[in-house]
Amino acid sequence: MEQDNKMDREWNFSINLSGLNAPTGRKAMDVPEGYYRAVVADSYVNPERNKSRVVFKLTISEGPFKGVVRTDGMNIPRDDEDNVRFYWRGMAESAGYSPAELDAGQIELGPKAFADRTVFIHFTPKDEAAGRTYEKVDYLAPTEWNQQKQVFDAQPAAAPTGPIGSVLGAGNGVSPSGTTTKSAVLNKLGITA
Repeated sequence: MEQDNKMDREWNFSINLSGLNAPTGRKAMDVPEGYYRAVVADSYVNPERNKSRVVFKLTISEGPFKGVVRTDGMNIPRDDEDNVRFYWRGMAESAGYSPAELDAGQIELGPKAFADRTVFIHFTPKDEAAGRTYEKVDYLAPTEWNQQKQVFDAQPAAAPTGPIGSVLGAGNGVSPSGTTTKSAVLNKLGITA
């Protein structure tokens, strides 16, 4: 109790919280592989880490993962032959730029070109067991995204693995057709038939 009396219960300070997002925990949430709409919330170059790479903060903008932030990055092209230009084209198309705009010749890209724009992405989480040490973001034009998302969504969910009947005890009470028998269920519940 004496220690409680030493606590400062009159603390106060001045602070500017404008423009900040509250730490909801959603930034660190695991996001499964899938097709998402996201908004480019921020983009920057961190010269202390890599002055030739643009980092993008993408905020998923709909569905159960709305508000979750994912980070991606893309190297700045070194010259007119650098193949990374194809990925920049993909991101620009994903952000709503038309082929006519992009085919107009030399264009300028910078933070304002992508700020607050919706992008259409295919997201793959990192899976070290499968050899993927980084998350992967593919930027797709809206039409391509819709087509790929429809095919992806139409695929059946992966079936549970393990022996048939393993939920009720590694196959005990499983009929030859692979279904659990009524008596096996009752026995597991402690009810004799």
